[in-house]
Amino acid sequence: MASCVCLIGKLVHRARVGRLLLASAGAIWPMGQLLAQPSPTAITDRLRTYSTRAIDFHAAAFPESVYVGQQITYQVAVLLNADARSRLRRNPEFLPPELRGLLAYELGTPRRVPPRSYGSDVYEAHVFQRALFAVAAGTLTVPSPQLSYSLPQSASYFSREERFSVSAESAQLVIKSLPETGRPVDFTGAVGDVRVTASLDAQSARVGDPLVLTVRVEGIGNVKLLPRPTVEVSWASVVPGTDRVQVDTSGAYVRGIKEFEYILTPSQSGAAVLPVVRYSYFDPFKGQYAVATTAPADLTIAEGSVVATDETEEGSLLPLREWRREQPLRLERLSPWVGLVAIMIALLLPLGVIAWWFTVRRARRIAPVAPTGARTMTAATSDDVSAGGIARQVRRTLLGALAPRLQVPLADLVSRADVQRVLRRRGVTRETTREVLTLLDELALRGFGPGAERDATATSASDRSTLESRSAALMQRVNGEAVQHGRTRLWSRRLRRAGTIALVIASALARPAQPASAMQATSAPSTATSETANAAAPGVAGSDDVNANREAEAAYAGRRFPRAAARYEMLVARRPDDVDLLVNWGTAAWAAADTVSAVVAWQRAARLDPLAPDIQERFGLLPPGARVGIAAVAMIPVAPLAVAAALLWIIGWGVLVFVLRRPPERPAPAGVRAAAVVMILAAISAAGTAGWGDRALDASTLAVVRRPESMRATPGYDANTVGGLTTGDVVRLVSAREGWVRVQHADGRAGWIPRSRLVGITAPLVAADRFR
Repeated sequence: MASCVCLIGKLVHRARVGRLLLASAGAIWPMGQLLAQPSPTAITDRLRTYSTRAIDFHAAAFPESVYVGQQITYQVAVLLNADARSRLRRNPEFLPPELRGLLAYELGTPRRVPPRSYGSDVYEAHVFQRALFAVAAGTLTVPSPQLSYSLPQSASYFSREERFSVSAESAQLVIKSLPETGRPVDFTGAVGDVRVTASLDAQSARVGDPLVLTVRVEGIGNVKLLPRPTVEVSWASVVPGTDRVQVDTSGAYVRGIKEFEYILTPSQSGAAVLPVVRYSYFDPFKGQYAVATTAPADLTIAEGSVVATDETEEGSLLPLREWRREQPLRLERLSPWVGLVAIMIALLLPLGVIAWWFTVRRARRIAPVAPTGARTMTAATSDDVSAGGIARQVRRTLLGALAPRLQVPLADLVSRADVQRVLRRRGVTRETTREVLTLLDELALRGFGPGAERDATATSASDRSTLESRSAALMQRVNGEAVQHGRTRLWSRRLRRAGTIALVIASALARPAQPASAMQATSAPSTATSETANAAAPGVAGSDDVNANREAEAAYAGRRFPRAAARYEMLVARRPDDVDLLVNWGTAAWAAADTVSAVVAWQRAARLDPLAPDIQERFGLLPPGARVGIAAVAMIPVAPLAVAAALLWIIGWGVLVFVLRRPPERPAPAGVRAAAVVMILAAISAAGTAGWGDRALDASTLAVVRRPESMRATPGYDANTVGGLTTGDVVRLVSAREGWVRVQHADGRAGWIPRSRLVGITAPLVAADRFR
């Protein structure tokens, strides 16, 4: 029976259920009051029964109102009377509750409470405990678990068994957020009562030989969720190492030890001091924030033979770039209107060529009508030689020639309005149209007017010749002015005029943009002398910039690296697109052990000049988080590809126009047409590659981590950690909310960190809570 009760306990420790009434938890643990954890059998002191069941069990949480990360003791009591202990044959079955938003640990060992009276019966109680930790603020409900068991109806071995099911009480937990009052600036979400120690694996080292620093955090609390402390050392580079966790759940509290390793690589020799490591945490027992600190440690760093320092060897300094006062013109400096004009030309050029080709091809299919001459008039001569008859013959001949030329049936040229409408729609000028209508009116008046049949004598040859000549001349003009059906000269002329006006307006608006250095110099306070000196010409440095560059070079040569980096940073603020200054700024910052500024400077320089070999060499010095993954720079010459695409596009369509202008009897060589198509396709490919490269080199959503920081699953220091970031890591900005930014690391991890821990690569972080 004892083994059976043990099996019951192993199952019950995951559930809290019951039909017996519990005393009010608030009466013993008032809401919000922080008291010590209860005794292992506290639940048995709060039971009062009204049930007469042979087996019953109960559950309770102590306390029911806690802070995020504070321990909640969850106790389950299984009660068996004497009859149940003697009749129970098999292990009961338990359905534990689903714990959402809670982390659980098995706490202590099961406790057996001797039989005691609960109401009207005597029960033996077995108590089991779990430690729960909430990970987010709010109200949580722990559902009621169930316990199923079977008891025989009699003492006979073959007696039938009766099955029973009981449930315990559900629990309501109030989880409070950590207070804002008194929160330290460097607080990262640790909750508990902890202390911190630090130790080195050696008391002496050499320059370039790594040391292992171990920061040990131990105390009461959920040690698995303790964040990594921040370690900053001026005399060595710091790289986070592994973590080790030991959890002790044998007592009333969850306690343990978490050790964080750091790899220190000394960069300078001499006596060094391991600085004090601060670790801010929230003590839930006192309800206030506290800071645990380590003791400083002294050590000696000897000269190194593998890695030389900037202060000891001249050859270890990275060379500075020779600064060119006149920077080459870059596409990034041009006004957006220039790009708009280029896009308009790129779109209008093929459309114009296609429209022109269709016009010419249709015009070639229409054979112009031969001028109405003597031969036509002779063919139309009839026996009627009166003045009216000749006028009617010339009018019929003229209309018969106009109908096929204007591509309409002869029935559509009956009235004067019809003739005028068709002539104008086919592009015939107003003057020619007016003269044609005048001649037709005159011929109609002569042929069909009053007295047209009175004079039956033959008309002189000169009158006939005059009418035919006028008709032939007008027909010749119509042949030269009329175009194909649906494509009028008037429409084409207006289209060309509108396109020309649009290009002129766009060209007038497309003026060179003011350089960013000039805009920043205008917004910053400066003297009139410096403004005059720096406004010599766009892209040309002024006297103040030249003097500042000389000071920076002298400071770098004199090994005053922080001063040199500060001067170059000031120059870059004035001339943000100057690749030489960006490279030199990163070099000086790297020598001054300012990894963040070096990453920002070299990242910007590499994205402006991705093919520069010296920038690629400097990239190899950066830590992996600053040069791989999303931090990698695509080596794509965007500007040359864009220019090549524009030239190939224009030349290809120009060659295609030359091919199309050739008459059918003298076609262009077959290779010329193929060359035009190849150039057009090459232009499209180059433009697509340039567009992809421009997007890949865009750093508007990239930022650099200022100091080591832990990423959080949600915004807030009380959220779970999902990994760490080191100084100089490049991350992509995904979204932002209330001073927190969601970032994506190069290895694919994503999480939330404070906005103050980041610095933008191309510009300071914007205040808007959205990113591309």
